[in-house]
Order: sequence, then structure tokens, then C-alpha cells
Amino acid sequence: MAAKKHRLFHAFRISRKLVLLSGGFLLVLGVSGTAALVFAPAHLIPGYEEEITGSCKTVYRSDFRRGEETRLISIISTPDPNPNDRVRTGMRIARHLAETEHPDLVIVQVMDAHGPTQRSELRGPAIGAEIVHAPNPSKTMATSRPWEVRYVQALPTGAGLFFGSRVDMRLIELEAINREIELAEGCDGDIVDEEAATVSQKEPAKSSGH
Repeated sequence: MAAKKHRLFHAFRISRKLVLLSGGFLLVLGVSGTAALVFAPAHLIPGYEEEITGSCKTVYRSDFRRGEETRLISIISTPDPNPNDRVRTGMRIARHLAETEHPDLVIVQVMDAHGPTQRSELRGPAIGAEIVHAPNPSKTMATSRPWEVRYVQALPTGAGLFFGSRVDMRLIELEAINREIELAEGCDGDIVDEEAATVSQKEPAKSSGH
């Protein structure tokens, strides 16, 4: 499993290094002349599957104006089922958009990779997390804080929908996550499907409470 320790969620996982060292050590003890297996790639160890997080795809993106403000909304999908991974991915994309597009406000909504694909359905239970980022809060009327994040405390259903209680995160938690994000990169090259190409509009997509 990937080595991660999120102080925010206090979730502890077995580190990849520990899996490799312990697995290789047992192989050495059990079979003579196999010391080289200690350094074998993880995927060669039977039953080992590396957890890949942070992958995402841009489903919809729109930039618009609200008065004198420039705002950008992006809806992304990710195979990451856990709320903490959805939040980290969403915050990474929000910061990437802020640093490359320079809007006054960025809204990133995170849905599951198996969620609905129709534009009219990208709302309500389809949204597992919502990130609002204002690089300079004094330039927007939407928020007075640099980060606002809320997520659904639940794993996605088989249809990629989220049903559970909503959690609003504290700013101190969000600032800690932001400091841990080293590379603010886009979604898999930020290639947007033609039908979901960037458009201009007056109003952002509705999140229906998310």
C-alpha cells in the first residue's frame, strides 16, 4: 500500500517500503539463493497491488464573470474512493487552476469515476467533494477565506453516487493539506473532452448543497 499519513483524517496505512522489506525478508528466509528478490519490484510480489491515488479526469469546465470577478468551475472525476484522497486531489486541481488561469475564485467539484456522464446529472449525489479556493479573498464576494472544502463522508455506490453526511472542513486543516501538496498539477494532462470544452456563462453549475 502507498505510504501515507494524513494528520487530518488520522488514517494509518502499511507503508510500501515496509511491504517490500518484510516481503523480501521472508522470501530470503524461506528460499536460499533468492536474496535478489528483496529488491524485486512491488508488482512482482504475489497478491501485492499498488494503490494509485491522485488520478483524475476533467469532465466539465466553465469560466464566467460575476460582477467584476472572474470565476472558474471545474468538475473532475477520480477513481479515489476515500474522502481524504478526493479532497487532496480537488485541492491540487484548484491550486493548479488558480496558478495557471488566475481567476478570482476557483470551484472544483469532485465526482466518482463511475458517476453519471450527462451534464444535467453532474450535481447533487454525484458530487463527493467541493473545493472553493480564493487566492486573494479580498477580490471575491463569495468567501472571506482562501479555502472552503466540504465532502460527503461516504464511499461511492456502484453507480458512483455519494450518500452520507456532509463534513465542512476547518481552515487550519485545509492550510495543512495545502502545504503538503508539492506539485499542483492538472488532471492527466488537463485534456478536456470536446463536448465538455470550456465555455463562458453567467452562472456556475449548481452543486445542490455540496
